[in-house]
Amino acid sequence: MGIRQLASELNLSVSTISRALNDSDEVSAETRERVRAAALRHGYAPSKAAESLRKGRLDIIGLMLPMRREEENYTLGVFMTLADGLQSILSQHGMDLVMYASESWDDECARLRRIVERRHVDGVILAGTRHHDERLDYVAARNFPFVALGRSESGGDHAWVDLDFKSAAEAGVARLVALGHRRIGLGIPDNDAMQAHVYLRAWQGAMAQHGLDVPGDYVRRGELSERGGYLITQELLELARAPTAVMFQSDCMAIGAYRKLYELGKTPGRDLAISGGVLTGELAEFLAPRLTGFTLDAYALGRRLAQSLLAQFPDLASTYGDARESSLWPLTLRERDSDASPPASPRATNKK
Repeated sequence: MGIRQLASELNLSVSTISRALNDSDEVSAETRERVRAAALRHGYAPSKAAESLRKGRLDIIGLMLPMRREEENYTLGVFMTLADGLQSILSQHGMDLVMYASESWDDECARLRRIVERRHVDGVILAGTRHHDERLDYVAARNFPFVALGRSESGGDHAWVDLDFKSAAEAGVARLVALGHRRIGLGIPDNDAMQAHVYLRAWQGAMAQHGLDVPGDYVRRGELSERGGYLITQELLELARAPTAVMFQSDCMAIGAYRKLYELGKTPGRDLAISGGVLTGELAEFLAPRLTGFTLDAYALGRRLAQSLLAQFPDLASTYGDARESSLWPLTLRERDSDASPPASPRATNKK
């Protein structure tokens, strides 16, 4: 049965049937229920293609997951929770979420061009922003609705939501200094990651504020993975004057540090203080010792990103207009056992 036959049976206009099936407030609740019951009885479903032509959109939003190599799995847990938050908002408007993953930067950029040019989605959320990010310049030039998870120098004036890495770096340094550390190293992602630029500047500022040196060889860049943290820890411990504490930007890198310390017969929190950065799941609670780091509400963050994107759609701007403003997302320090006071010096030990 088609929509015209359904309209004839119910003695309603085709437009009324269409509005009722789309749950429009222009149709009474009684009529909407009568139409839905008849549609269900006859097995009628509206044409999505026709509906898309009428509305001028597909009701599909794309989430571009951060480009990751095979060994970089840190994104999986937090982004699944974030996606749940996104969908909780999108579903209120009959929209669906699709996620795209890429193993290289070139692949991601090419995929984004295909998505936009073929109009596979109505808008896109771009994660893993870089300091200079050609993806943002591309979608901005095409006037395609988007919101960035992370800041960038690219893309002009656009909507973004970023984790508050600056406050996290400052709080991390302050905690380690309060514990007695003066030699604090830093492990951050490579590949021009914007979060690394923000974290590094904040770390340098916090170190200077506490009157501490910031030697260049204390800053190490590597893969945002367990292997990356493993190699960074090895490099820092090989220095003639090694740090007594290391701040990482993500828990996956800290996990690599745990492995390196185990191989050397050392213990996190006793022989080297480890600050884990962003904790992407509950794994940090099951490490020994438990890992200090920063938690976030990924579900609420997903909802915020969805609202920020939908604010760019004319028919939803009045509902979500305030969410289009760019904002920093809070990170909450979870104090655990991996960043204890530095080991006593040999001289201090002999005095005891």
